[in-house]
Amino acid sequence: MPTPLRLATALLAASLSLQAHAMTYAYISSPEDGLISQYRLDDATGALALVEQTHAGSQVNPLALSPDGQALYAALRAKPYTVKSYRVDPASGHLSETGQAPLADSLAYLATDRSGQWLLGASYGADLISSQPIGADHVPGAAIQTVKTGPHAHSVRTDPSNRFAYAGNLGADHVLQYTFNAQSGQLAPIGSGYASMPANTGPRHIAFSPDGQYLYVLGEMSGTVTAYRIDPHSGALSELGSAAGIPASLGLAHGEVRDARNNNLEGDPTRRIWAADLRLSPDAKLLYMTERTSSSVSAFSIDGQGKPAFVGNYPVQEQQPRNIAFSPNGRWLLVTGEKSATVGSYAIGEKGALQRVSEAPSGKGALWIEVWHTRP
Repeated sequence: MPTPLRLATALLAASLSLQAHAMTYAYISSPEDGLISQYRLDDATGALALVEQTHAGSQVNPLALSPDGQALYAALRAKPYTVKSYRVDPASGHLSETGQAPLADSLAYLATDRSGQWLLGASYGADLISSQPIGADHVPGAAIQTVKTGPHAHSVRTDPSNRFAYAGNLGADHVLQYTFNAQSGQLAPIGSGYASMPANTGPRHIAFSPDGQYLYVLGEMSGTVTAYRIDPHSGALSELGSAAGIPASLGLAHGEVRDARNNNLEGDPTRRIWAADLRLSPDAKLLYMTERTSSSVSAFSIDGQGKPAFVGNYPVQEQQPRNIAFSPNGRWLLVTGEKSATVGSYAIGEKGALQRVSEAPSGKGALWIEVWHTRP
């Protein structure tokens, strides 16, 4: 019979062995070559390595991981607009295509609800958000529900309780608010249906605090982060405060809406604010946003009442940085650049300062990042 010491030693060895086999993988889409690139991230050092690339199709853009990590969904923004589903191997992270389904239109944003039974999307060009079922086999169904929005819907997600859904409506300067029926996938407006933001803010991406008390909204044209309190009963939003993330030293003018009506600001020589992504750290104490024109990332601290405060702006080597993602342990930040040949891994230091520690080759026009930590 083993002694207590031998038993403790054996348990420790077994625990270390299990930890050694847990892996963190990142999946990054690159629409210009139609690839989804899989990377391995070393949780201890931040080292990033390209594992393999999967050809998904022309203009593969937003990605979404199922809550259980067993499936990855990829939306194609070339006609016919479709979503492809992939099985994620639990050990290697390898992707195997399992099916595809039609989409409501070209989607700029993709997410699952918290149960993994519904696929949600936002169409910037068609001014709508959509909901469609996901089967027990993790393959989306063809039935699609749509809700028309104001101009340029840019994101949609359900809150941690899965009872409410919110969307960034860039062209209308609204944060849309809905109840969400997890049985039917239906969305219904809460109150007026939205919370208003100042003109030309351009609400784009959103993030929730893990406890579901707060919602954070990125202003693409203002370079601001605005915090809202979520009413736990009705889901209605009430603003807590806003913080600007663009220091004067960057020399950026206020941004403008970009779409077909203005040829995406082609020919405009003015350096303008063009914020892209927003991510909250696993401990909910640090918030990052990307700014494409200056190729930089701004950091915000979050206080005990959920309010953001600007703490610093940090240049990154990735040109025109689009999406970012935290490692599950909160020590590393991954950054893609739409005009960069590499993906960067950054160590997160004091006040959110970033130090580049690793890189790996990227696909062309890399942008969307989803991160998954496998469980042994």
